[in-house]
Amino acid sequence: MNYSSKYSPLVKKRNPYNLNSIIRKYPLNGPKDGEDSEASLNKCLSIVDIISYGIGSTVGAGVFVSIGIAIATKAGPGTLLSFLFSAIACLISAFCYSEFSARIPVSGSAYTFAYVSLGEFMGWFVGWNLTLEYAISASAVARGWVGYFQVIFKIFGKEAPEWISGYSINEWININPVAPVIIVICTIILVFGIKDSARFNMAITAINLLTITFFIILGSIHVDRSNWTPFLPFGMTGVFSGCSVVFFSYVGFDSVTTLAGEVKNPKRDLPIGIVGTLVIATTLYIGVTLVLSGMVNYLDVSQGSPLSDAFINNGLDLKWAAMIIACGTLTSLTASTLCSLLGQPRIYLQMAKDGLFFEKFTSMNKKQVPVFGTVFTGVFASILAIVLDLDNLTNMISIGTLLAFTAVCAGVVVMRFRREDGGEDGFPSAFILLILFIFACVFGISSKLGWNMWIQIALGACQAVIIGLVWLKKQINIPTSFRCPFNPILPCLGIVVNTFFIMHLDTPSFYRVAVWTALGSSIYFIYGIRHSKLNQLDTVDDSINH
Repeated sequence: MNYSSKYSPLVKKRNPYNLNSIIRKYPLNGPKDGEDSEASLNKCLSIVDIISYGIGSTVGAGVFVSIGIAIATKAGPGTLLSFLFSAIACLISAFCYSEFSARIPVSGSAYTFAYVSLGEFMGWFVGWNLTLEYAISASAVARGWVGYFQVIFKIFGKEAPEWISGYSINEWININPVAPVIIVICTIILVFGIKDSARFNMAITAINLLTITFFIILGSIHVDRSNWTPFLPFGMTGVFSGCSVVFFSYVGFDSVTTLAGEVKNPKRDLPIGIVGTLVIATTLYIGVTLVLSGMVNYLDVSQGSPLSDAFINNGLDLKWAAMIIACGTLTSLTASTLCSLLGQPRIYLQMAKDGLFFEKFTSMNKKQVPVFGTVFTGVFASILAIVLDLDNLTNMISIGTLLAFTAVCAGVVVMRFRREDGGEDGFPSAFILLILFIFACVFGISSKLGWNMWIQIALGACQAVIIGLVWLKKQINIPTSFRCPFNPILPCLGIVVNTFFIMHLDTPSFYRVAVWTALGSSIYFIYGIRHSKLNQLDTVDDSINH
């Protein structure tokens, strides 16, 4: 929506550097995708397409790669519980995403949801970290793709050449020139258009599901129940640490909301696509975890290519099965890379349309694809895939995802108490939720560091009281489309659970997100705050008031 076209250019602009600019909120009745004549997307996706995209982006490196890291180093067979706990946290967030996506069917995903409910800077913070999430997700999947490529050499008794395995520089940097190949291929496919990409993705996703089903059926024949003992070799602390690793496996379900501008019936199809993707992914993850941890002792599970290696490093010597798994995985990870690269340009597009990011990212080709953002994303992800190994990449993903989930959960609650004029009766719910977030942080730290049990119980009780206070507030803005059940209790629990997982991440993850946020904040305060489309609306409001 172009506010400036409706008002006189003689209206005096005001200084954007003030507190109101940071906390101003995008109007709920702002333009939806397709209403803006500039940079509109092609509405051509059905419910089958978006579930296919959701499964393609979710069921990828998580089940084929990071599951091995979680079983071998974090939780053993108890990784099953890590997936289950992560799924519960994601399900809560999925309900919140569904309510928002039905209310606000635009392509910005959690960025737009936070912008509307929590303010401009929080929207920018979430959007900026989401762009890192999608880029790193594509890079991590590309690294996993190379890992399974090496398996093919192993099946034939050969050692993969170093230009495929990578040149290790130090604990952080491992140069791998092959990893970006799959990213480049997927970037080219995406440039040809969303409908062509959807057909390609649907075919690849079918192969993905067949590969996983093949592993579960054949692998279950070779399960040794003694491998499930001990079930929790690292205790419950290991299970929660495992959550931080396997949470990467659920990154894809929220990417469905970035397709809102290209879905034929977003208010109906997006909630179904989000929840459907999550249910299917969790079922597959639990099945693979049970079979893999039953086939191989948790100490011997491969961290690079766990599924195919289970058929050749376990005394089975089923090279033909390992080859099928390796080839199917290479194909499946291609779909994951494609879907990861799909989301980021659309967040850039929405941020640029709102004036917070560079206008160049609104450029479209003839097939209505944000071509500049797509190519930029491909180049950025390729660089990360070349220099960083899989473990470092997966650790960088979870914190950005969890922060986005937390913001969406909070935003759903805030929106229920907001009047049509943007105000709120009584004590601000956003401030109450901030207090809940702080207590949740301390609660997570107390669990990670093993504080006294009574301290943890007291912190839990305080959070329950705060949630009760939110529940007592009268809801005045209830949506007519999809509604998150048990609001505000369920979203508040989402805040607590997501924050609990954040506090169990490794310390370097916080350093990385701090550096990335500092970089993003500099862009926002130098460019975004000055070019925000809401500046034009604020200027008009000031002129009317005077």
